[in-house]
Amino acid sequence: MKQLRFALALALCVAAAHSSVALAASGDAPSVTLTVPKSAVASGTENSLTVKSSLPGFLTLRLLDAAGNEVVTLLDAEEIHSKENTVSVLLSDEEGEPLSAGAYTVDAVVVSQYGVSSKSTTGSLTLEEPAPVQEPEEAAEAAEPEEPEATKTNDTSNSSSSVSSSSSSSASASPTSVPSSTASTSKAPSTSTSSSSTGTALAYGAGSFAMGEEGYAIGVGVGDTAEQTDAGYWGLTADASDAEIWAAITHQMVSVDVGENESAYIYNSPYDGRTRLGTVNGLSQGLNVIKNRDDGWSLVEAFRNEDGAFVRGYIRTKTLRQVEPNTTYGIVIDKSTQTLTVFKDGQRIGSCEVSTGLATAKYLHRETPAGEYITVTRRGTYDYYGMGYTKYTIRISGSYYLCEIPTTKKNGSDFSLLSDKLGEKATRGSICIAHEASTDGGINAEWIWDMTDENKKVKVLIFDDKSRTDVPSAG
Repeated sequence: MKQLRFALALALCVAAAHSSVALAASGDAPSVTLTVPKSAVASGTENSLTVKSSLPGFLTLRLLDAAGNEVVTLLDAEEIHSKENTVSVLLSDEEGEPLSAGAYTVDAVVVSQYGVSSKSTTGSLTLEEPAPVQEPEEAAEAAEPEEPEATKTNDTSNSSSSVSSSSSSSASASPTSVPSSTASTSKAPSTSTSSSSTGTALAYGAGSFAMGEEGYAIGVGVGDTAEQTDAGYWGLTADASDAEIWAAITHQMVSVDVGENESAYIYNSPYDGRTRLGTVNGLSQGLNVIKNRDDGWSLVEAFRNEDGAFVRGYIRTKTLRQVEPNTTYGIVIDKSTQTLTVFKDGQRIGSCEVSTGLATAKYLHRETPAGEYITVTRRGTYDYYGMGYTKYTIRISGSYYLCEIPTTKKNGSDFSLLSDKLGEKATRGSICIAHEASTDGGINAEWIWDMTDENKKVKVLIFDDKSRTDVPSAG
């Protein structure tokens, strides 16, 4: 199966998209403009290209050599709007290896939603020798950017494609388009401590400070503050009924409208002087919207990237978007039992063992955050920190992936790096799945890979292994 090496940020502008369709006849071919870097770029790196189409549709980008032969598909039939779309592509071959230096051509074709193809549009691209690769630990400790509302995710699990949006703020979801449940004032929890299930020396304590004028506090249990009648995952625990879990799997999700390897800040207040509570990843990580305010801010809750802590705070409403998940399949991961369960059409069809992230006092971000996600970029075989390779790698959020337990060599059969760690926490954040098919339904990493090839936006519910009132302390 062909690997997809891309990440694509799509600004949702429903009114504009509908207008474009209404003005265009079904037989019209899209007009496409492609802009590529003018100067030479390093092979094996991620680089941005800009594509503008007169009609919404599905974009395919191919890289051709000097003789006009296809070298690799950079983007395969991905949805774009009748706006200027910025895509970031990984300039490597199907195995993830850098391409040879030289002159290439990028070929772009857009198929409209009516099935009419544009003319092939091309741009010249020159590749240089590969640039040095930054070590994963160095990337994890990179300095935090000063602002803006969206920031690049430090991909400490695997490398990831860069995504940005060039559309204006008019393309953002309006406050009224984002579902929310009714808010009520809560009390800040008293300070408490409990031990981490990882067995490390990490200390956890409930937050004890109020946030903003409405008195919401970090670490407050979900049911303490908001009615959960229409909030999908957020009112559930791992022991919920199959019917309740399936309802959450198929429930509409709200995410941040930035790229899948970018993130946005959640703040403690909507007012000047606010401070950051943490970050959530764009596109594929779900948030529970408690309240849409009249001042352009929404009160939301989610599990932050920094350490997997449950936070409640404020985010700009215009950055939110609705996501419709797959309604045939769903995946549930229980961190307390380290198991993955697959649902189809409301029924459990199998399960297998997994290994999720093991945080340390130095690297809290290795905790796999709980919450709800959807499957996005499929990256195939990938380097495992210079120690081996993971296959069947699928991004679910920023630096967190579903993947097979690593082998010591590319396409090898030695799984000794983590084979004895299945059923317990051991990874750097990604969810490593068994290689051998399980006795319960024949589920393994390859099965998940094949299923998600035909089924996009499969929701992944990750249930936490500690109380949601337990917030990791920094230190």
